[in-house]
Amino acid sequence: MKVILLEDINNLGQAGEIVEVKRGYANNYLLRQNLAVRTTKENLNTLKTQQKAFEAKRARNLADAQEKAEKIKGEEFTIKVRTGEAGRLFGSVTTIDLSEVLAERGYVVDRRDLSLSDNIKEIGTYTGNIKLHPEIDVDFTIHVEDEDPEKQKVLQEAKMAEQAKAEAEEAAAQEAAEAQDVAEQIEAAVVEATEEEIETE
Repeated sequence: MKVILLEDINNLGQAGEIVEVKRGYANNYLLRQNLAVRTTKENLNTLKTQQKAFEAKRARNLADAQEKAEKIKGEEFTIKVRTGEAGRLFGSVTTIDLSEVLAERGYVVDRRDLSLSDNIKEIGTYTGNIKLHPEIDVDFTIHVEDEDPEKQKVLQEAKMAEQAKAEAEEAAAQEAAEAQDVAEQIEAAVVEATEEEIETE
């Protein structure tokens, strides 16, 4: 079913565009929420006369999204949670939690426009993303911490120790791999030199 969008809708189109959507989505959401109208002859004629107004609205929406993106870019948000053993969450952090934390700081966004780089199931630092406009999305940082400051401190120290251990093991493995490469190169050089000696005899 084709409809004319009256508002910008992420992952669908911009105000004034004609888009193809499923009938149920059009009837139950777009038309009901006054986000779109049917592509009747009358509405198409209205669209022609309002084209300049739609273009101005698109430019305004783009400018608003760019301004919001500049403010959010580099922002850091903290979500306090209850955790169990080793900093594991009871459940996981969702886009609903994110939208609430953003709203507290004055950024009102639709949770459907939010996404997470990872499935958050333990304390730590993660990256979130907001689609502010069909052409603009922005990343931001989320710190997930235990609601008990003392427990958070212990969990953070344990996490850092675990990370340091993993980094040390990775460095040792890298060093061993490099040493193995050098040994193989020496062995190959010895074989090559021996073969050359045999050929010259």
